[in-house]
Amino acid sequence: MKYLISLLFVFLWITGAAQETCSRIIDRATPVDTARYNVTYSLKYKFHPDQRDAYNDTRIVQIGKHSVKDYSDIINHFDSLATEQIRRGAESYSNVSGNPWPLEIIRPIRGNKADLKYRLSISAFFVYPDSVPSLEWDFSDEETDSIIGYDCRKATVEFAGRSYTAWFTPEIPLPFGPYKFGGLPGLILKLEDAERQFVWEAVGFERDNTPIMEYTYRDGNDKRCSAADVEKTLVRYFKSPVGFMISEMGGNGGRIHIVGKDGKVMNNADASQMSISYKPLEIK
Repeated sequence: MKYLISLLFVFLWITGAAQETCSRIIDRATPVDTARYNVTYSLKYKFHPDQRDAYNDTRIVQIGKHSVKDYSDIINHFDSLATEQIRRGAESYSNVSGNPWPLEIIRPIRGNKADLKYRLSISAFFVYPDSVPSLEWDFSDEETDSIIGYDCRKATVEFAGRSYTAWFTPEIPLPFGPYKFGGLPGLILKLEDAERQFVWEAVGFERDNTPIMEYTYRDGNDKRCSAADVEKTLVRYFKSPVGFMISEMGGNGGRIHIVGKDGKVMNNADASQMSISYKPLEIK
């Protein structure tokens, strides 16, 4: 039944409705740093610039003494909820609602290496190292903006095949931002690529004193690999989400029934031919 529900959501995702991200049961939470500042961003993103409607996520960026963590507040909420439900003896638990960006990144305050986690499907959870770039920003003194009450300046940069515009505030002299972005003389409060496939905008900033946590999960399905391996897998996944998930389940398509939003069972071969347009954030 778990597989049937997951494939149903995959089909709905293909046809323009929702993606279902799986909750995970937290086994252990380990503090790795203490956050001094907490930034909340609204993220609107698409798998491809031509996608009609953007997905929404609420991102939290915790800035500590030694590290910066960027994660989905929505996914974190449902992981915590599911963990509590299982702790209380429930036989099932809540899955993630909505379409949050299933990426988590912890990077050092100093240094050029980061640890990333990506949730792809019911059994594909990737853990991998990646580099943090040293960005060469161009500044514009003529254009200004105000975001969450802070005066912002404009800067632009080329990164991984995309052109980005950032709005940063010298009023908060923290050289950080979402994902791998930073290196400006102030906190990035808004960031978008030229195609508006990814748009982050700060909706809150506060001083903080809470732990930056690193989680391990009860299912133990984390797959340690390289960033290149993850990208190859993503390309394969978006080319045929149903085919990918059948393969992940052992390749026995005879045990799997794919139900369309009309309630009818689809032919597995036909469903496997359906793809999703995909353009990665980093075009390498």
